[in-house]
Amino acid sequence: MSKSLAVAISVGILAAVWNALSGDYLGNIVATSIPVGFIAWACSGLAGKSDAMQKTVIGMTFGAIIASVAVMIGGVDLPVIGASDEVGVGLAALILVLVSGRVSQVSNVGINVLGFASAFTLAPSAASIAAMDLTNPVAIVLISSILGVVAGNLAEKLAAAIK
Repeated sequence: MSKSLAVAISVGILAAVWNALSGDYLGNIVATSIPVGFIAWACSGLAGKSDAMQKTVIGMTFGAIIASVAVMIGGVDLPVIGASDEVGVGLAALILVLVSGRVSQVSNVGINVLGFASAFTLAPSAASIAAMDLTNPVAIVLISSILGVVAGNLAEKLAAAIK
């Protein structure tokens, strides 16, 4: 069997299993996001094998934290322009890139931006980012990122086994 067919089969099987578990079983235990997990799965492949978990989970979680900052800034009533989501997102993106250039653990801007965007797929609000439970978008991105990297690792091992 070709490598690409083995990878396709393993990805298809694990994606279907994850989707089934997230809806019925896992979804009742912990809040996860299948789209965020799949983004993390892809990021882990781009991050490299040796430190994919660290780079992906830390980078995506950092991006989600910065997205929370954007929501908080966007809710502040600024002089002249008032409250502005655009200003919040712009300033948060600036912070994200500046910190990425100075802190090696979050140096992959692409992964950070995907975490930032992933948090916004969860429709964060001032209430949800202040929640100290698993409904917080940062917590959901963190858990989904871990599961996404694990799924990517399992898919790789399964593909090697069936090839």
